[in-house]
Amino acid sequence: MRIRTYILVLALLVLCAGCEPTTIYTPEFLTDSTLRMEVGKQEILTYNPVTCQTAINLNRCEFRMHTDNMSEYVIICFYSMPSEEGENVVAESLVWTSPSGADQTRNNIALEVVKLEGDTAWLWNSRESIRMTVRCR
Repeated sequence: MRIRTYILVLALLVLCAGCEPTTIYTPEFLTDSTLRMEVGKQEILTYNPVTCQTAINLNRCEFRMHTDNMSEYVIICFYSMPSEEGENVVAESLVWTSPSGADQTRNNIALEVVKLEGDTAWLWNSRESIRMTVRCR
């Protein structure tokens, strides 16, 4: 009986060690209104007015941010634009360029609106550790 208990405890420890912890957004994320996208600890794109452009299409519920030569970009199409803090909005599609240059795509991804100030929304997806600051109006 004692050996079974040790085996069970050991198996649970191995399972827990293999689990990836849920990450959270940091307070710094909420204090910076720079338009950007980050996945985990990796910066995907941060808006720089000298080298980047943004566009919003309210009819298509779409926000785009990209470098002038389109070498890096983020395009998100919502079913409905973020309108209040605490709500979950679903993006029909989210596409971005990874540092390797390949496109990354997520469809029907839920994002929590953790902050909404003026026309800027801070979005968070805990499952994929996606943090975004976008224009929504």
